[in-house]
Amino acid sequence: MKKKILAAAVMAAMTLSTASVFASPVFSGDTKVEYINNDQDTSLISRFRLNVDANVDNVLNVHARYNTGGYDMRNGQSTVDAAIDQAYIGATIKDTELRLGRQSLWLGNGALMDGDAFNGGQIATSFDNVKLSGFFGKDADGLKTTQAEIITAIDSVNVGANYLKLDDTKYYGVNFDTKIMENAVFNVEYVNNTTDKKDGYIAGIKVGNAVQKGDFDYGLAYRNIEAGAVTKYSTDTQFDDSKGFRVEANYKVTDNSTLNIKQDIAKDQARNDKDHTDVTFTVNF
Repeated sequence: MKKKILAAAVMAAMTLSTASVFASPVFSGDTKVEYINNDQDTSLISRFRLNVDANVDNVLNVHARYNTGGYDMRNGQSTVDAAIDQAYIGATIKDTELRLGRQSLWLGNGALMDGDAFNGGQIATSFDNVKLSGFFGKDADGLKTTQAEIITAIDSVNVGANYLKLDDTKYYGVNFDTKIMENAVFNVEYVNNTTDKKDGYIAGIKVGNAVQKGDFDYGLAYRNIEAGAVTKYSTDTQFDDSKGFRVEANYKVTDNSTLNIKQDIAKDQARNDKDHTDVTFTVNF
């Protein structure tokens, strides 16, 4: 069944690419192997994603992504279902970009939103030193989703503020980052579930920047996030209901592959251990 889905995605992209003589389909993607160790669970997950992009003309473009989901390599069991999690028509007019269809969403540093397979419309524009974006639609479960974000820079400080409504629950977040040394960045993100009156924050320092082969960076972060303060689409499922430290490092094995290591030393709000080890090797192509 999954082979049929992949074949359908490729055929759909090829069909779209022939819609115009201006179309030039480009294939790219990524694959990863991820080792996860929690207090009561250990897994070894593999995932593959394939992107297809084509420019229809100077304004319109199409994009699709097939995601195999996740498989535990130890027993072959699926952890996340395969799906076409991105399939949209885009348009770029001067400094404004429009997307209509199934797409991924992101807010701030990812604490509130870093999710796929949202169906709807998104608009992003910029002027002077300000970037604005908004989305309206539904998630894969049919829940109404509305979000908006503004990003700007004040002197040497990058600042962002965002709003999210997921079904009947409302959230907002603010974040900023700034260089404290030549190769070190300090960042903070605060989030608030205004409906359930839950909040939390993450503050961290990152040193270095892993961009090309041989580069290395590392960071230390502290977080204190109440249960329910972030959504299920948070960039890391470990964030919700947690308090403690994270040590993280990235090493560029090649220009197109990265080794990432995370270690959480944390507890939930009830003081139960929530330690977490994550080692991921990712290859982009």
